[in-house]
Amino acid sequence: MGHQFTPTYPKLKPSYVQGVLTTKMELFNTRKDISYYSIGVFDKDWNKVAFATDSRIVQIGYLNRKSIDVYIRSLDKTRAVYICSQSKMLEGYKQSTIVSSKICSKIK
Repeated sequence: MGHQFTPTYPKLKPSYVQGVLTTKMELFNTRKDISYYSIGVFDKDWNKVAFATDSRIVQIGYLNRKSIDVYIRSLDKTRAVYICSQSKMLEGYKQSTIVSSKICSKIK
């Protein structure tokens, strides 16, 4: 059981801000037990890369879709390799069988 994060191979394009690139991602929540997802950008060695978005933690209901604009500095274009979403459990949530899911898209 997981969620969907598309496109699989996003392309960065110039944004309305000089020196900043952007791509549009779509998150689809197929999990009844999860309502929150974190967004992250990483290099080839899984180190964090600076980025901006409306919110790094996204709340989305079951079977809903949400578009997410991700902004990366042009300086980091060659460093940024992956854009990822990861399910987040609420603190205090007690269910022994719950599994966290992480989906990454590779930047073209």
